Order: sequence, then C-alpha cells, then structure tokens
Amino acid sequence: MTNKRWALLSLTAIPLFLAGCDSENLEGMQEATNEIERISDETVTELNKLSETETDLQAQFSETLETDEELKTLKDESSPVFENITAREDLLNDLQSVQEDFQAQQDILTSYEGELLDPSEIKELNDAVDTFESDLVNYTESYKDSLASEREFFAEISNDDATYEDFVNGIKSLNEERESLSDPLMTLDEDLVTMDERLSTLQSSIETELTENE
Repeated sequence: MTNKRWALLSLTAIPLFLAGCDSENLEGMQEATNEIERISDETVTELNKLSETETDLQAQFSETLETDEELKTLKDESSPVFENITAREDLLNDLQSVQEDFQAQQDILTSYEGELLDPSEIKELNDAVDTFESDLVNYTESYKDSLASEREFFAEISNDDATYEDFVNGIKSLNEERESLSDPLMTLDEDLVTMDERLSTLQSSIETELTENE
C-alpha cells in the first residue's frame, strides 16, 4: 500500500507542475503582448513627430528665402531647413530600430508551447506584426530617398548658375515624391488597425486564462 501511495503522489505532481509552468508562460506571453502594444504606440508617436517636423519645413524655407537673398545659408547648410532634415533622419533611424524591438517579443510568442491559448491567435498577431514591420521598412526607405532629394535640391538652388526653372522643377519633383509617400503611410495606418485588433484578441485570451488559473 505504501508503494502505491507514493506512486499516486508522483503521478499527481506531474499535472500540477505542468499547470504551474504553463501559468508562468502565460505571464510571459502577457508581458510580450504588452511590450508589442508599447512599441506600437511609440512607433505611432514617432511617425506623428515625423509628420509634424515635415510641416515646419515650408515655414523654415520661406524664412530662408526672405532673409537670405544670396542663399548663403543653403550653401553652408546653416539654414534651419537642414536642421529639419537631420531631425527627420534621426526619427527615421529610430523607426528602423523598431523591427528588432518587435522581433524580441515575437520570439517569446512563437516559443509558447502550452495548450491554453489558441495557436491561430498567436500566429495572426505575429503575421500582423510582420506585415507592419515590412511596410514600415519600405516607408522609411522611401522617406530617406525623399530626404536625400531635399538635400540635393537645396544644394542645387544655392549654386550661382541655378535658374528659376531649376527652382520650379525641383519644387515640383519634391512635391511628387511627398505625394508618393501618402499611400504607404495609409497602408501603415491600416496595418496598425489590424495589429491592434489581433493584439486585443490575444490579450483578452491571456487575461481570461490567467484569471481562471488564479
């Protein structure tokens, strides 16, 4: 009888241990989803800063034209327009590091081996994050090309041999490049909505399971 009792105790301990391990895993999953949410929110903030900084460029350019008839500040890059470009370049660099931040949390999600959560919910969130990351990379790369064009334009119109036609064509080209960024930005907005929906679904499932396992 003694041996049988110990056998039963050993068998009983197995599912209890597994349940405890799964509970800890759920907490890790919860932390990962919360981090994804935080990173997503910070990304939106950075994208909005990028847009706000861009809107300042027109006023800074107009001021340069009004106060610097010979465009010396464009030649030596002391005009505020270059500070504006540099500020946006810094923001783009910050945005490009987002992929690594997301990936660290995605690794946690994909390592989940429990049975309490629906694997399809985890996959759908990871897929949504992947899509957002890919579209964000495309957007930032295109935006960087646009900034390079801006630097080139300001340098060209400050040349002594620059003509009014060069000025007009340059402005037209920059505006076309900016317009081409509108669709990718809208795509990012749609990606964020999808990612938020997938994130909310998985977070709800995790919270439900954690509550039931208290």
